[in-house]
Formats: sequence, structure tokens, C-alpha cells
Amino acid sequence: MNKVEQFKIRLAERNLENFADPPDDPLGELSQFELGLRMFCYEYDHKVIVEIGETKFNVFFDPDICMLLEERLAEHIGDLQRGKTIRLDFAESYWIIVKFVPIGKEIKCYLREVGYSTEERLVMLNKQQVVDELRRFLTELMDMAVNLGYVSLEDKEEFIKPAFSDVQVLV
Repeated sequence: MNKVEQFKIRLAERNLENFADPPDDPLGELSQFELGLRMFCYEYDHKVIVEIGETKFNVFFDPDICMLLEERLAEHIGDLQRGKTIRLDFAESYWIIVKFVPIGKEIKCYLREVGYSTEERLVMLNKQQVVDELRRFLTELMDMAVNLGYVSLEDKEEFIKPAFSDVQVLV
């Protein structure tokens, strides 16, 4: 039996170098929220440190975290809480795929580098710790986007709601 390790995802320093063009929407297909989120990730880019057991890597708001948000990260967090397998791809900055497979109160986390290798590393995690850490990160990120004026508070609340679908609100 593997020992249960920690999962952490946290903001680091701001990234002041942009290597891509700013997001645009020439055809007007994006909602104000979607474009605001893309602009936030681009203009307020940060390094993000991800630690899964002994594995530690850096990604960035633009493009990695922006892509996760667009791929419904909040819904994936809710799915993970309900015992469904999810996959997070960090294929731009670090080239790694992280697959979370819930088994009761634990998660089998498979780490696979993108490319020629088919080797996977397995790390055992505590399910609630992973869900709580992902929720905390999502909330921190979205609060920052609201506070900087990129998205509205209403849009933020609607966007993160699926990540907290199991949390009961006492009135």
C-alpha cells in the first residue's frame, strides 16, 4: 500500500513576459465573461506551482490555467467530489497529464508526461484534501479576477458553483 501524499496548487510570482498575442474575439463568439477570463489570465499572468507528492512543476495562468478554466475546471472539481475520475492537462508549460481516480476516501493520481514516454507514476492522495485544495485555488483565482475588474461577482459565483455542489448552505 502506497503512503498518502499531499497535493498543493498555489500562486507564485507574477509573470511579466508574454510570449503569445493577447486574446481577441474578432467574430464576437465569446461572452463577456469568457473574454474577461482570457484577458485576466493574459494580462495578470502568474506562475502556478503544482506539487503532487514528490513531483513539483510550474505552469502559468496563460495558457495552462486559462485552458483548465475553459475546460470546466469547476465542474471537474464537483465530479471529483462525487467520485468520478477527472483529468487535468498541463500540456503547454510542463507537458504532463494528471489523472485523479477516486477510490473511496483516497485518490489514485496518475502522472504521465506528454510525449514519447508511456511511463506513469502513481501517487496516493486524500480525496477531500485534493478537492479542498482545488476549490481553494479556484476561489482565489476567481476572486482575483473579480477584484481586478475582469469578471463580475455574479459571473464568478455562477462559474464556481459546480465545484461546491455538495456543500450545504445554511440559511
